[in-house]
Amino acid sequence: MIYASTSCLKNPKNVINVLNEYQKGEIKNVELGSVHEFFDIKQLKKFDFNYVIHNYFPPPKKPFNLNLSSERKIIRSKSLNLVKNAIDLCCEINSSLYSFHAGFTVDPIVLGKPFPKNSVIDRKIAFDRYLESILIIIDFAKSRGIKIAMEPNVVQQFNLIDGQNKLCLFADEDEINQLYKIIDRKDLGLLLDLGHTSVTSFWLKFDKNKFVKKIQKKVNAIHISYNDGKKDQHKSLKQNCWQLSQLKFFKSVPIILETMNQTTGGIKQNINLVTKSIS
Repeated sequence: MIYASTSCLKNPKNVINVLNEYQKGEIKNVELGSVHEFFDIKQLKKFDFNYVIHNYFPPPKKPFNLNLSSERKIIRSKSLNLVKNAIDLCCEINSSLYSFHAGFTVDPIVLGKPFPKNSVIDRKIAFDRYLESILIIIDFAKSRGIKIAMEPNVVQQFNLIDGQNKLCLFADEDEINQLYKIIDRKDLGLLLDLGHTSVTSFWLKFDKNKFVKKIQKKVNAIHISYNDGKKDQHKSLKQNCWQLSQLKFFKSVPIILETMNQTTGGIKQNINLVTKSIS
């Protein structure tokens, strides 16, 4: 099934406005995304979409950046509470999947912008804290019957330190495999963002095709958007682009469009490109 993220539409802060536009445009499969302001979640019940939920949703009254590996207990606690609220909301709106971001060794100020380079914690400590959070989330999701997936981080040039990835956990195969030596893939899948893969593989110098094939069996869902291979730009898909070429491996999982600054017409054009790629 092909979904459109609520992050796709221009001016997406008010999610109810986005959903009204999707309803008018007859977009029926919707990922509730991570760019929205606080709202009354009871308003979701007036819509009849097929939902999945992603990361920072439902948005809290007081914004913060979700980081399940944070050194700060208050951030980890807020992050876990948000994840649990999201999983509970999955039950209420019949979403079978909740996906969330991998952690960081520093608390970001704004995602998509340079992270602070001071106060970076030891990577092993961040890994272990993330693992503690994941084990809690797995138990909670199992109790609710909800499938969960982690989205590997994107690594962009502005977040490298001396050419190395010291800030973003689970961006490459080695660290992902370390996690799966401890966690069963039946308990935690991956949300593979093909746009992220294109960018991260360039800066960390690994083969993106081999990466996709090696983690393929762990993937529960796909995010797709186009970029120049160096920046995570969330642009409209281009016919015959690399991201579309990979969809043949993932016909049986949700494929979620995450191209941004779109009209509903542009979103439907992108959905059509995805449809052709998997048919």
